[in-house]
Amino acid sequence: MRNAIQRLALFPLVALFLLSAACHRTDGRAEALLSNADSLLTANPDSALRLLEALPATIELTRRESARYALLLAQATDKCEKPLLPCDSLLDVALDYYDDDERERAVALLYKGRLEVEMEQSERAIGFLLEGLEIIEKFPEDVETKRHLLSSLGNEYYDAQLYEKAKKAYNELYEYCFTDKDKAIALSGLGSYYSIIEKEDSALFYRKKALDYAQISGDSTIIEMYASSLSREYCWKEKYDTALYYAKISLQWLPKNAKRYIHYS
Repeated sequence: MRNAIQRLALFPLVALFLLSAACHRTDGRAEALLSNADSLLTANPDSALRLLEALPATIELTRRESARYALLLAQATDKCEKPLLPCDSLLDVALDYYDDDERERAVALLYKGRLEVEMEQSERAIGFLLEGLEIIEKFPEDVETKRHLLSSLGNEYYDAQLYEKAKKAYNELYEYCFTDKDKAIALSGLGSYYSIIEKEDSALFYRKKALDYAQISGDSTIIEMYASSLSREYCWKEKYDTALYYAKISLQWLPKNAKRYIHYS
């Protein structure tokens, strides 16, 4: 009788162990595909996205794999400049899985914040981004995630008309910029700040510096955008020769299949 009772007492523990093992069981295929997608993220995000979108239909994921999948899918979607809304519930899975002492939680908070920006939920977005920054401070080697968090936070502060906070975020962002493109983006943000507080000399200084770094980077999108912005700025000041100079730079970098008409009146 005692043995029977002992066996009954042990049954829930054995069942819990088996359930736990089932939840973590994997044949390695999912990890291999996730690692492959991770390797494609930087150079070929569109290929990574196609691979990730097809993965759940072919392989059942464990909880750990689902959390990693959520982060990779959000990153690939963001890099392909597509809406993050389809990643919403998956990012919740990642946030439920990763703890406050794990770098991956900061990454999940970054994309959750950007998703809330898309949904025009400014207060929620800022909350997620600030929480992500608090966590990423524990991982000073992960400069990229901190840079993305600061960039998104600065932009959201700016759009929420919290201009002094935006300036602080942009200044800190610049300290973590190592590529010319990143420096250009940070300086452009500072230019926008000084423009909104009507310090036009400072605004032009930072916008010109932003264009300089953009040209060094060779990124056609931001070169065209920043040059076009300067052209309009000088046009409004009725400095048409300078406006024309920047308009020519803008047109030089405009994609061949795009059209832009610049009117001077």
